[in-house]
Amino acid sequence: MRTNSLSLPLLPSLPRRSSLAQRASRSLLAAFTLLAALTAGCGSPKHGAPRQAPPEAKAAAEAGPSPVAARVAPEWTGAHEVVGSTGSFLVRWRTTPDAIPMNEEFSLRAWVFAADDRERALTDVELVVDAGMPEHKHGMARAPKQTRRPDGSFEATGMLFHMPGRWELYFDVVRGELTERAQVRVELE
Repeated sequence: MRTNSLSLPLLPSLPRRSSLAQRASRSLLAAFTLLAALTAGCGSPKHGAPRQAPPEAKAAAEAGPSPVAARVAPEWTGAHEVVGSTGSFLVRWRTTPDAIPMNEEFSLRAWVFAADDRERALTDVELVVDAGMPEHKHGMARAPKQTRRPDGSFEATGMLFHMPGRWELYFDVVRGELTERAQVRVELE
């Protein structure tokens, strides 16, 4: 057995092909190459023009997402809820951060709804947010800044619970001459 310089066995030499077999092999290779070149152009656009989507796909893309896909949950989804003292209003609220920190500022965002329509936030009311510690007979050490946002929600920023214990959040809903309070207890440890 013959070996190469790496001591690997070499394959035995194959007999040479006849010139007729070589020509037939080249002709067959040329035929396959020509066939591949011809079929590669089938179905592609002429003159290198970009492919276009069918008209119905183009119309769907221009129309945008379907109404079902575009539906987004309202911002108040998952917010806390409290009903006013007479049952006329519902206030949905959430704080940032979610857990109210002790002796650190937080903000509160709220939405007001009629008790009989909990899907559309009211735009004809005002909301005043405050907090206090009834057992200590005092409120927050500073007044929060309150604004109405363009989406109809209310935001109170700069709120601060300066000590642990039982706090109450007050939501005073004002409509015309009437004010209705909704309040909720918050334990701060």
